[in-house]
Amino acid sequence: MTPLPLILSLSLQAGVILGVCHLAGKLATKLGQPSVVGMMIAGVLLGPSMFGVIWPAGQSWVFPADARVWLKVAAELGVGGYLFCVGLDFNLAKVRQHGALAVAVASAGVVVPFLLAIPLAISTQGVSDWFAAGASQWQQVLFLGAALSITAFPMLVWIVRSKGLADSPMGLVAISAGAIGDAFAWIILAIVLASFSGSPDLIYRCVFGGMLMIAVARYIMPRLLAGFAADCEKQHNLSWSALLAVALLFIAFIAFSTWCGMHAVFGGFLCGLAMPKGELNRRFLSIEPTVSGWVLPFFFVCSGLQTRLDFLFTPSALWLLVLVVAVSLLGKGGACWCAARWAGLDAAAAGGVASLMNARGLMELILLNVGLAAGLVGPVLFSVLVVMAIVTTLMAGPLFEWTYGRKARLSGEYGGL
Repeated sequence: MTPLPLILSLSLQAGVILGVCHLAGKLATKLGQPSVVGMMIAGVLLGPSMFGVIWPAGQSWVFPADARVWLKVAAELGVGGYLFCVGLDFNLAKVRQHGALAVAVASAGVVVPFLLAIPLAISTQGVSDWFAAGASQWQQVLFLGAALSITAFPMLVWIVRSKGLADSPMGLVAISAGAIGDAFAWIILAIVLASFSGSPDLIYRCVFGGMLMIAVARYIMPRLLAGFAADCEKQHNLSWSALLAVALLFIAFIAFSTWCGMHAVFGGFLCGLAMPKGELNRRFLSIEPTVSGWVLPFFFVCSGLQTRLDFLFTPSALWLLVLVVAVSLLGKGGACWCAARWAGLDAAAAGGVASLMNARGLMELILLNVGLAAGLVGPVLFSVLVVMAIVTTLMAGPLFEWTYGRKARLSGEYGGL
C-alpha cells in the first residue's frame, strides 16, 4: 500500500486509536470493568497480535515505523498528564493518618515479590528472548521484582474514588501503600537501567535529580503559584497566565524526570501534587476526563504495538505465563492481605486492599516500555508481563467486590450506593 504523507498518517492513527479505544472503554464499562481496562486491551489488539495477524499490510500502513516517534511523544504526554491529574487529587494530609499501616502493606507488597523474583529468574535462565543477552542475573532479579511489585496506582485511585471510599481507612491505606510501593519499584528500576547501560551517572541523576524535584515541588512551586492561586480564588476563573505558568512547570517536570532516568509519570505526579489546594487545583482537575479519554489511549496503543502474543502460543511460553501470573497473585496479593491483617484491618478491608494492590495495569506497561526501550527486556518477557498486567487488572474489580464491596454496600459505606 502507498505510504501516506506524515500529516495524513498521523491523523489516521489518531482517528483509529481514539475510535477503537473509546469503543473498547464503553464495552468494558458495560461489563463492570473500568474503561481503562478496555483501552489496555484495545492497544494490544491494534498491534501485531490481532490487527497485524488479520491484515498485516493494513496494520503497517496505519502505523508505519517512521511515524511511531510521534506516537511515542503523544503517549508520554498522555500518561504524564494523567498522573498530573492523580497528583492534583492526592491528599498527603489524609495519607499520613494511616502511615504506619500503609508502610507495612507496601513493604510486604515489595519484599515478597522481590524474594519470589529470585527463583523465577533462576528458572528462566535458558528462555530465549526473555532478557537481553548482556543482562546479569542480579539485574534480572531486580527487574522481575520491580515488575511483580508494581501497582496500578492510577486505577487503584480511580476505583477507590468511584466507590466513595477515598476517606475510608481501607481507601487511604490502599492509596498510600500503592504510592510507596511504586516509588520503591521505580528507584530499583532506575538502578538496574543505570547498571545495564554501564553508566553510573544515571544512578546519580536519578537519586539527586529525584531529590531536587521533590524539593522544588515541596518548597518552590507552591510559592511560584501562590499569586495565581489567590487570583483564581477571587475571580473563580482560570486566567491565561496561570494556565501558561502551570503548563510550563508541567513540561519542565516531565522533561527533567525523563532526563534523570525516571519516567515522565514521576514529573507529572509531583507537579500535580505540588499544586496549591483550592480553586486553582479544582480548575485543573476538571481536565482529567479530557486527558484520560483523548490523550491516554495513545500510550496504550504505543505499548500494544510492541506486544507479540503469538510468542506465547507454545507450551513452554504458556507455562511461563501461568507461572508468572501465579507468582504475581501470591506474591503481591497474598503478601498485602497478610500484612493488612497483621496491621489491624479486618478480613474484608484487608481483602479490598490486597485486590487493589494486586492490579498492575498502566504502571506495569510504563515499566515494561522503559525496560524495552533500554534494551534490557526481550519480546517474550515483554509479552508475558503485558498479559499478566491485563489479567491482574481484570481481576481487581471482581475481587474487590467479592472481598470488600459486598460489606461496604450493606453498611452504606459505598459512597451511598
